[in-house]
Amino acid sequence: MLRDAGYAVTWWTASFSHRFKRPVEQSAILEACQRENIGVQFIEVPAYTRNVSYCRIRSHRVYAKRFQEQASIAEAPDVIIASNPPLESAAACGTLAKSFGAKLVVDVQDIWVDNFRRMLPGVVRWIWPLALRPWIQANRQAFAAADVVIGVAGGYADEPRKYGRRAYHREVIPLGIDLASFDEAASKGRCLLQEKPAGEIWVSYSGSFSHAYDVLTMARAAARVARKRSDIRFIFSGRGELEPEVRRIVNGVPGVTFLGFAPFEDWAATVTQCDIGWNAIRPETLILFPNKVFYYWAAGLAVLNSLPGECADWIARTESGLSYSAGDVDDACRALNELVADRNRLAARKQSARESAIEQWDRKNLYRPYVDLVTQLAGAEA
Repeated sequence: MLRDAGYAVTWWTASFSHRFKRPVEQSAILEACQRENIGVQFIEVPAYTRNVSYCRIRSHRVYAKRFQEQASIAEAPDVIIASNPPLESAAACGTLAKSFGAKLVVDVQDIWVDNFRRMLPGVVRWIWPLALRPWIQANRQAFAAADVVIGVAGGYADEPRKYGRRAYHREVIPLGIDLASFDEAASKGRCLLQEKPAGEIWVSYSGSFSHAYDVLTMARAAARVARKRSDIRFIFSGRGELEPEVRRIVNGVPGVTFLGFAPFEDWAATVTQCDIGWNAIRPETLILFPNKVFYYWAAGLAVLNSLPGECADWIARTESGLSYSAGDVDDACRALNELVADRNRLAARKQSARESAIEQWDRKNLYRPYVDLVTQLAGAEA
């Protein structure tokens, strides 16, 4: 959208894929960016195998250092948009913005300091300001330099206040979804399941089987409901360290399918055949408005949600699903049974989900204020 508005855009990114834990296919990305007339600069970084690990922290530090070195000798930009996290590279953008006389947007998509503080063992948790001092300093530096702070949820946009920034330009722009791209993928892909029997309800969970997600509650509730109802199929797509435990819980339960990590087009074609999308996330992970909910809405799924706050509020406001208390199997079963009890009401929720994707969450509309904001910054005096 920035390119279409007349901007020359350069995307700086790492040579390593966090999602797949392998080097990115630089040639394919470079070719795709060239077709779109977007510049891309890869920063070589060390690999890592675990999301929470010293190797990952080191990889991000190397990224920030090399990015600052290489970007400092590149053509001076008018505006820098810095993703946060990574925290160190956002701080580096603050330094670069000052040296270039550029405007800085800090785009907050996660809350690492609070998340990692909770992961520290109880016996050392009292020293968390010392253990996480480099990140605290990086955040303070990035937020102090920011001309605008954008959050993908309200809680993220409030982060600067924790680091001494009181008065600042604050915007909330959720991630949303590229609806045309999703629809195209769904039309090209193939459904990974056999033809759906008449009257059967498909419930989909897509995402990580990790401790950040409420997947064990989901598995126990699914097992309980599936044993009582033969007209519901549960479809789990994804991987993670808790997958063996999830499989153990539902072992022998009819109507449960694991898809693993499916190609996007095939996953999109499959999820659009479903009826309910399960957003199973633990609130303490501080994931406030996750990607998967927008994909569920785009696919026209009613949402079964464990995340309180902004996400639950929007699901209620759009009348597109129901929420339950994370960790509470009884409450999860209650919400699921309520969703499937009235087929007409379920159909109405599905329709509301798709309508909300079209009217509120399509990026072609959602991101226009973002482009307008960059335009204002680019036109302002440095």
